[in-house]
Amino acid sequence: MKLLITCNPGTEDIVSLEAAEKLAAKPIEVREMHGRLVVDTPIEDYELLTEKIYEMRTIHYAGILLYWDVSETPSLEWVKKSAEKAFTSRYIPDSSSFAVKSVREGVHSFTSMDISKIVGGVVYEAIKDKGLKPIVRLNSPSILVRTDLIENNLYISLSLTGDYSRHIRRYRVFDHPAALKSTLAAVMLRLARTVDGDAILDPMCGSGTVAVESAYTYESSRIICSDINPRYINSAQANALLARVNKRITFLVSDALELDDKLVTPVDVIVSNPPYGIRLGSIRVVRALYKKLVKKIPIIIAPKGRVSFITPEGRYMKQLLEENGFDIIDYRKVKHGDLWASIITGERAI
Repeated sequence: MKLLITCNPGTEDIVSLEAAEKLAAKPIEVREMHGRLVVDTPIEDYELLTEKIYEMRTIHYAGILLYWDVSETPSLEWVKKSAEKAFTSRYIPDSSSFAVKSVREGVHSFTSMDISKIVGGVVYEAIKDKGLKPIVRLNSPSILVRTDLIENNLYISLSLTGDYSRHIRRYRVFDHPAALKSTLAAVMLRLARTVDGDAILDPMCGSGTVAVESAYTYESSRIICSDINPRYINSAQANALLARVNKRITFLVSDALELDDKLVTPVDVIVSNPPYGIRLGSIRVVRALYKKLVKKIPIIIAPKGRVSFITPEGRYMKQLLEENGFDIIDYRKVKHGDLWASIITGERAI
């Protein structure tokens, strides 16, 4: 069965690995830096497939791919014909309610709403042809048909993950003003080669996303969540409580530069979303903070410990890590909201 999966642009290879682990899926197409993959899974049972997909932590959307085509001159007529071909399959929605969502990227002579109207009409007629009553419900439909037009590529799929991106976790009730996406936190933990049993630290935890994602994934790990602001620690505790993992996390109100006085033993993995210059108002200030932080890390991390940071100041962070005894094991650009940032992952060389 072919699936369309979406994710943070720049993380497609990590998502492909998770799809292989959870779904035994093989990649068919990976649109690097576009946040889209087409994979093939041997799982045919709908309930099992949905269950496995909901175990995945790095994806935004997954759906059964009904039709996939490419056109040099995309048009609404082409979209309509493609939709008609898609719904000749056995996946024609039954009498349950349905809705159509369209995602469009690139320059076209029509809008996403035009696509939804065309595809919605095709689905409506396909249901009627089965002798059933079509029920259109825009809010919480039983079946969501998704149409992605990405430049010249058209993907028509049936959603397995609902109408909201999977990066929106239910536990995220209290958010930091510049919170890290939960899916990126999961990716960074993987990039840091985290294994169950590692001691994991986020020294600037904000609303606790890294800590909660760690608790979900690594059942035997010691997890430490620290921030200088007590209000953020309270938010992190509230989110962890809603996620039902609060007892697995140690919460500390502490300056990241003073953690060597608070940690009893070194940690194995540090994953964090440190402040950007955008928030602090000065690149000079943020670079000074990064320099102090990275100098402190060798004191609190174990030999061969790993770190993973996300920041727009990628080259500077990479330079600091190398100067302080880390080998860079991964360096990549990712899209975080409307901002392109770098994830820099290093391993302590000594």
